[in-house]
Amino acid sequence: MKKKLGFIVLLTSFAWAQEATIPFVTNDITHFYEAYDQVLQTTDSLKRIQLVNALYLNKGSDGLKAMREARNYKDYEFVEAMLSYPKFWNALRNKAQEVDKSKLQLENYIARLKEYYPQLKPSTVYFPVGVFRSAGTYRENKILLGAEFFLVDATTPLEELPPNIQAGISQNLPFNLPVTVLHEWVHTQQKPWENKSIIHLSVAEGVAEFIATLVSQTPVSKPVFFGKQNPAKVLNQYMIEIFRDDDVWNWLWNENHNSLQQRDLAYYIGYEMSERYYNKADDKKKAIQELIELDYNNPVQFAQWVDSTGFLPLTVKEIGDKYESLRPTIKRIMEFKNGSLKVSPKLKTLTIEFSEPMSQCCRNLDTDTTAGVQQLPIKSFKGWSKNNTLFTIELQDLKPNTTYGLTLLNFVKEDGGNPLAPYTIRFKTKSN
Repeated sequence: MKKKLGFIVLLTSFAWAQEATIPFVTNDITHFYEAYDQVLQTTDSLKRIQLVNALYLNKGSDGLKAMREARNYKDYEFVEAMLSYPKFWNALRNKAQEVDKSKLQLENYIARLKEYYPQLKPSTVYFPVGVFRSAGTYRENKILLGAEFFLVDATTPLEELPPNIQAGISQNLPFNLPVTVLHEWVHTQQKPWENKSIIHLSVAEGVAEFIATLVSQTPVSKPVFFGKQNPAKVLNQYMIEIFRDDDVWNWLWNENHNSLQQRDLAYYIGYEMSERYYNKADDKKKAIQELIELDYNNPVQFAQWVDSTGFLPLTVKEIGDKYESLRPTIKRIMEFKNGSLKVSPKLKTLTIEFSEPMSQCCRNLDTDTTAGVQQLPIKSFKGWSKNNTLFTIELQDLKPNTTYGLTLLNFVKEDGGNPLAPYTIRFKTKSN
């Protein structure tokens, strides 16, 4: 009976795929090479940038525009890449048609995903040529695949590329285009999750990875395979680094620099949670819906979901409490008590004492936008004390009877982790 039902599902999926046509937009590749050929024919640096804009960027699809916005690509970067990697670009020149070979397989996958999740919204797949900052991402209903990655195969010469890019490409060959699109398609259905904690990012990526693997019935990705082979080692390291926001790059979208030496292991963390949740569910279709529609901006719902999987050794609340306890704090302002209404307008310095030694690498001073508060006039930064616990700011002349404010952001501990919570200094000067 199970085989018969599965056969019916596959027939249904195939029929849906026959009716559906997923838009593949590849014209950016053509425009890229039109610009490439012209750029190589001139030695005028200004003209090269003009050609890239006129022949490629200004003709760009909505996908290219979205990719530029997502990855902050500049016109001169395309010129530099064109001039630096001629063997690479020439090897990819006639491979644009290769992406169409994946279209039927992808349409079958999307049909199957629609069986799991009937609310599935449509998307368009774009293939802009970038400069190696994104193999795959999305914006709204646009799936953005870097053609400079997905046109590569085992015969493509990589030796001109920087070592980190060579490694990133080599580790992922052969690229599985349909599964990648499936992963990104799930992202287009999710509620917003960017700019959240590493747990939120891990779950969002893991949900997409789990559903893409489930629907495609393909082997798990390299990070998920590594995690399943080394679950205790990965989880132990994750629970160390989860309290340090700066360590997110060890787990997502970049080269790993901790002892695990495996990139993108956050995909495994979120995958494992999603798989456990799905396996425990009696109603599998409902479980898929709940995974896709998880609200990352609802702290109660999100914490309940994470805790329900039983994967992390601490609850989300316990993790949050520990994270806050590890943040540095401001002990005092040396010249006056914060909030004072009787500060001398002759004040020339402001010295902040931190609870522990801080790193000299990072700081950000922001305006206090509270009504009636003036921006603190800063003359210079005198810098840190020898033990890195005191930070001194030299002030310009202050006005009498005026309220001043300044917000401290992104100050981090000496080891580079656990940023200071936003802290506002506010005071009022005396009349004379």
